[in-house]
Amino acid sequence: MGHVWKEDDARATATLILSVFVSCLGNSFLYGYQIGVVNQPANLIMEFYNKTYYERRGGNWDRMEAYDDYVQDRNITDTEAATKFGLNISDVSTLPSGTNKSFTPELFGADTSLLLEDWEIKILWSTTVAAFVLFGMFGAFMSAKVADYFGRKMGMLVITFLMFIAAVLGGITLAAKSPECLIASRVFVGLHSGLNITCCPLYLTEISPKKIRGAIGTCHQLAITIGILVSQILGLKELFGTADLWPYLFAFNALPSLFCLIFLPFFPESPRFLLIKKGEEDEARKALARFRGTDNISDEIEEMRVEARRSVGVKNYTIKELVTTPELRMPVIIACVLQIGQQWSGINAVMSYSSAMFEQVSVSKDTIPYIVVATGVINVLCTVVAVPLMEKLGRRPLLLYPMMCMLASFIIMIIFLNLQEKEDLKEHHSSFAYVCIFVMHTYVIGFALGLGPIPFIVVGEIFRQEPRAAAMSLSLAFNWICNFTLMLTFPFLKDGLKEFVYIPFSVVLICAITFIFFLVPETKNRTFDEIASSIAFGGRARGQNKAYGVNEEAEPMDTSKGYATSSREETDTNKV
Repeated sequence: MGHVWKEDDARATATLILSVFVSCLGNSFLYGYQIGVVNQPANLIMEFYNKTYYERRGGNWDRMEAYDDYVQDRNITDTEAATKFGLNISDVSTLPSGTNKSFTPELFGADTSLLLEDWEIKILWSTTVAAFVLFGMFGAFMSAKVADYFGRKMGMLVITFLMFIAAVLGGITLAAKSPECLIASRVFVGLHSGLNITCCPLYLTEISPKKIRGAIGTCHQLAITIGILVSQILGLKELFGTADLWPYLFAFNALPSLFCLIFLPFFPESPRFLLIKKGEEDEARKALARFRGTDNISDEIEEMRVEARRSVGVKNYTIKELVTTPELRMPVIIACVLQIGQQWSGINAVMSYSSAMFEQVSVSKDTIPYIVVATGVINVLCTVVAVPLMEKLGRRPLLLYPMMCMLASFIIMIIFLNLQEKEDLKEHHSSFAYVCIFVMHTYVIGFALGLGPIPFIVVGEIFRQEPRAAAMSLSLAFNWICNFTLMLTFPFLKDGLKEFVYIPFSVVLICAITFIFFLVPETKNRTFDEIASSIAFGGRARGQNKAYGVNEEAEPMDTSKGYATSSREETDTNKV
């Protein structure tokens, strides 16, 4: 008798690994890249904005740059400046040789009244940053329809054209002398990211064997962290972080998109989508056989059949239906709270404003870009570590303990930032700065191990097939909304709270830890149906094996038998 495929035999086949790699590169990686790409060249972009609008108002930027050079050069005398910059001044010979910095902008042909005001530059820059997040929210709300209408794989392919448009607009920004091109580029990358951050995790969740579902799901967050790191590295002044080359940072979006567009069509669609949503069992069987590397897939196919029979007559859930269905109320709350906790724990404030934070603790400006890159490296390495830990330790421990580490890091940071303000401890300020840098990195480590990857995985695991796309879409809309509000308000929080700026994030972490401890179940090594049944009406989380005290009959099934036994019994009963 031949060997029968079981979940316990789960292995990573070449098709599975390559599907994960290609889908993450063309989607998750690009999402992470968009988070970090504007940070390193921020000052260059704002200078470009100033130059463009100065020239649009009739000014000559070359003359303004000449005046700036004159002001910045502390050693040049006015006589030397007149010769160097070709100033047409009749009484140059009468100027004392030691005279310095007496020339006005008008003598250089520069008109400072044509420059943008600080508030105008801030509005343009805020629009550039916010466009990505704002349209990401719109994309997140539409993502469920895209994932259910086109499919998980096809959905990722269909939205790729958005990134090509973004790459072209971002790449021509400098040549076209158009800040509007860059803002429009950020609109398109926002839409793409909002859509792909649902399609990609859904695809990874649905193609993964149960035993390694968490590890594969973590690849989504790993690709995001790699994207952030690559954007930080490419943005260094030794590469594309210069006044002439920064548009290439935005044109780079086309390369991973092209890779995805070429290679992703060669891999199967999600078998669960094909069988449960489309009713195409033969196609689902072929796809699953390719992912598993064997034809002995009867147990998994039977599990899908059971879920498909239960969903007969059930249409795709809308957001309204999702939030008004009683048995989905607790899973929806869990999904949204995890995403809120992820964003309002402060990670994007730490990553996006890390340069300003390092300045706050007296780190040299020349050193800051490299410390930012080091932070990105640590983020990636810790996410790599989280991949095997996901299946070894489970979801709950990797949420709770790293979050406690994040909370402790913030508390230490608050203490040492306050010590930094004390003049009588001035000789120790350098040591305090090193402590702040260290605990910021322990915060990043804690996030990368738990709150970074796990919310995406848990949201995909706690819903059955029918509401899964809508639930992922809703929860990620909360993620984007929280991201938007954080990025919008953090500069004001930083100015208002100063060294106490991490207190709101600490409060969020305390609330999230409490919520997870009492209400979020362990989902490791359980089928989608077991998880959904156990938490349908909520209750108190009880360790790894039992999620809730409600519905006591909803114990985990004997996975050694899979769904095949129970579903065959159901089929036999129907025949009678």
